[in-house]
Amino acid sequence: MTRLVLVLIMLTSQATATPLPLPSAVRDGETVLLECGRTYLGELDLSNRRDVTVTTRGHCGNASITPARPVVGWQVHPRDPRLWSAQLDAAPTQFEMAGQFLPRAHHPNNPTQWLRGQKLAALQLRAKLPDAAMAGATLVWRAADWLIQTRMITRYDDQILQLASGDDEGFGLRPETEFYVEGKRWMLDSPGEWLHADGWLHVWPPDGKSPEGRAWVTQRARAINASGSQNVNLHHLTLFAATLGIDGSDSRNLAISDVDIINSGEEAILIGGSGARLRGVRIRGTVQNGIRANDDARDVVIADSQIEGAGMLGMPRRSKGAIVFEAARGHVIQRNRISNTAYIGIRVFRQAIVTDNVIDRACLRLGDCGGIYTFARDRQSLDTVIERNKIMQLQGRMSHAIYLDDFANGVTVRGNQLLHNPGGMQLHNGFGNLITQNIFSENLHEHMLFNETAPFASIRRNRIERNQFISRKAIPSFRLWSHHGDKNVRFFAEFENNTYVSAPARFAEVEGHGLLSYQAWQAIVGEEPGGRFSAAGTAPQLAGEREKK
Repeated sequence: MTRLVLVLIMLTSQATATPLPLPSAVRDGETVLLECGRTYLGELDLSNRRDVTVTTRGHCGNASITPARPVVGWQVHPRDPRLWSAQLDAAPTQFEMAGQFLPRAHHPNNPTQWLRGQKLAALQLRAKLPDAAMAGATLVWRAADWLIQTRMITRYDDQILQLASGDDEGFGLRPETEFYVEGKRWMLDSPGEWLHADGWLHVWPPDGKSPEGRAWVTQRARAINASGSQNVNLHHLTLFAATLGIDGSDSRNLAISDVDIINSGEEAILIGGSGARLRGVRIRGTVQNGIRANDDARDVVIADSQIEGAGMLGMPRRSKGAIVFEAARGHVIQRNRISNTAYIGIRVFRQAIVTDNVIDRACLRLGDCGGIYTFARDRQSLDTVIERNKIMQLQGRMSHAIYLDDFANGVTVRGNQLLHNPGGMQLHNGFGNLITQNIFSENLHEHMLFNETAPFASIRRNRIERNQFISRKAIPSFRLWSHHGDKNVRFFAEFENNTYVSAPARFAEVEGHGLLSYQAWQAIVGEEPGGRFSAAGTAPQLAGEREKK
C-alpha cells in the first residue's frame, strides 16, 4: 500500500511536467528505455512484436504511460460557481484529477442507495425521477444478484422510462428493478462528479479548486497493446487512466513484473495465448475487473502481486472479479494479496493451482459470490487445487469464502483459513471433491452449505476430513439443502476426523429435519469416525463419547 501511495504522489507531481511522446514503430529485438519520473502519452504499440523489452532508465521512479490527455483552459462556470468548465471536443469515458478517478454525474449519489422501478415491458420501466430530462441518459440496473446491466434511455414520459434495445444475455429488467441513472446535467449536484455536454467538460472538484494542471480525460484506449506479441518483457513501469492497462490477448510468453496499474476503466490486464508470467504487479482501482483471461489462455502464472479495489471505481458496474479465468486452463495463482473487491476474489477453471493467496473483503457490491470460485457445468473433472489460502471478511449474505458452483468436481481444498465470512464454503451441486485440513472460524451464517438444486441427485462422494470448525455464535456448522427432500442428504459427503470447537446446540440444519443436535445429525449422515466435538465452554471429545459415559 505504501508503494501505491508514493506512485499517486509521483503522478500528481508529473501532471505539471511536460508529457513526452511514446516511441513509435518499435522493432523486433529492441529495448525501449523510458526516462524515470516522466509521463508518456498515448498507446505503446507492441502488437505482433517479438523479443521486445520496455523498462525505466534511472532511479527516480517509474516512467508512466497513459492514453489519457491533460485538459487545460479551465474557467469557473458562469452560472454555477461550484463548477469548473473547459472546452473538449469529444466525450471522455474516464476523468481523473490529481490521481483520483471521478465518476460521471449520477443520481442517486450514494453507491449503496438505488432507486426502484416497476417493469412494464421488456424495455419499459415505471419510475419517479426528480427531473424529466432523461433522454440520452444511461440506466444502470441490477439484473441479478451477481449482474449489473446498462442501457441508454430514449424517452421519459408519464414516469415511464423507455430503453434502447440491446442484448441482455437473458437477464433483463426485474419485476421490481433496482437502478440508478447517469449522464445528465441536473445530476451534477455533488463534489467529485463530471459531465460532458455540448462540447464542454464540467466538473465539481472535490476540493473546490481549479482542475488546471491536474485533470486528465480518456476515450476508450489501452496503455500498452501487446496483442499477438512474443517474448515481450514489461518491467518497472506505471500505467494510469487507461480503459485497458495491458492488452496481452493472443500473446506468447508475455512477462510483466514490477508494474503499477492505476485507475483502469475496464480491466488492468487482459491475458490470452500462452506462457504469460505476471510477478510483482500492483493494481489499484478498476471499474470492472483486475486481471482477466480470455478462454484461450494457457500456462499462466500470476504471483506475488497485489490487487486493491477491483470493480470499485465510481458507481457500481458489472464486474467479474480481481483475477478471472472463466474457461481458461492450466494456470497457477500464488502468493497474491487481493482486497476490497466488488465481486469474486479469484475465479479459476480447469487444471488450476491456487495457493498461498490472501483475500480480504471481497463481494462488496455483488452477491452470490465467492472469495475463490470455480464451476464445471460440463460435469467434467476440474483437476484443480485450492490450498493454503486465507480468505476473510467477505460481505453479503450469500457470499462464501470458497464457492464450488454448478457441478464442480475433482477439486482439492486443503489447508485454507476461512475466517469471519458470511459463509465458509458452498458446494452447489458439487461432487467428488476433497475438503481437508481447513480452518473454518467464526463464519456468520454457516461453515459449509450443501445446496442441491439440480433436477437429479447431484451432490455425492464429497469427503470432509481433518478440518477444524470453530464457532463463536449459535449458527449451524452445516446446512444441507435439496430440492428432492431429505432422501439424498446422507449421500452428500463422508465426514471423518473433523474437530468442532464451541459448536452450537443446534449443530446442523438438514432438509426435512430442521435444526439438529450433533447426535441427531450423526443419526442421519452417519457417526463420524475420529470426530471431536465440544460445545461452548467444554473440552473437545471424540464423537460418541458422551453417549458412552
